[in-house]
Amino acid sequence: MKHLRITALAAVAAMAFMALGAGSASADLYTDAGKTVKYPTGTTISATLAAGKSASLHSGSQTIGTCTGGEVHGSTANETGTVLDVISSMTWTGCSQTTHTVASGSLSISISGEVTGSGSQVTLVFFGVSCTYGTAEGTKLGTLGSGETPALKMNAKTPKVAGGFLCPSFITWEAEIIVTAPHALYVG
Repeated sequence: MKHLRITALAAVAAMAFMALGAGSASADLYTDAGKTVKYPTGTTISATLAAGKSASLHSGSQTIGTCTGGEVHGSTANETGTVLDVISSMTWTGCSQTTHTVASGSLSISISGEVTGSGSQVTLVFFGVSCTYGTAEGTKLGTLGSGETPALKMNAKTPKVAGGFLCPSFITWEAEIIVTAPHALYVG
């Protein structure tokens, strides 16, 4: 079984998950639907690939890789204008391609729930070639919902930052990531 291991912020995350800084206005994260109690600085956030779903990598209409499992763990950097900039780990399992994180990045969420990332780079090996893709400043990763089990519907187009002519110029990561901790998360 091949693994995607991301030990800092990655393009979700990497394929992955919660990106919380760019956008029209930064969001706050609340414990309740009425948005009266904010999560404090340092709140741990965990997420997993939705059960029965796969994360997939596409180049145009061609699927070039998949992962069948994954987890992400991190914590919030502040309480107001929440920025998730401390992701301790992101692990994907059951991947059809070898994958390595080569640069950390940052993730943010706007008040509308739009998740963006910047500065991460991930190297994928497909067709026997190493290709590195990364998130530019404010790369849109997807939209995060609110509720008891909020989901990030990821659909992120990331450009190639290193690799030969056999590497596609862009890849698109698609995944559905479910927030598993804290118990409820409301964006506002």
